[in-house]
Amino acid sequence: MKFLAIMGHEETRPQVRDLFRRFQVLMFSSMSIKGCYCDKGITGQSWWPSDRSVGSYSSMCFAVLEDEKADTIIEELEKNPIALEPAFPARAFVMNVEKMV
Repeated sequence: MKFLAIMGHEETRPQVRDLFRRFQVLMFSSMSIKGCYCDKGITGQSWWPSDRSVGSYSSMCFAVLEDEKADTIIEELEKNPIALEPAFPARAFVMNVEKMV
């Protein structure tokens, strides 16, 4: 099993949710995220769509699913990025799920 999370601009949340549905991920969650650079001494992260002056409103959709399905969704995002701006496509990450109870 894998934990798959896809994070992008808030406005792309419907597209990310549609991606989950298209690959028959029947149970998933989403949450809103407000990101900002709160410490001027920290260098920005290339994967976080924000700048130093204004917070960035993002969303993250996530699910626990089969390995093959997670790989297929990642491959689809690589081929067809979800983005409002080409420089900031939705980012995804996958983690192994060691145990579920």
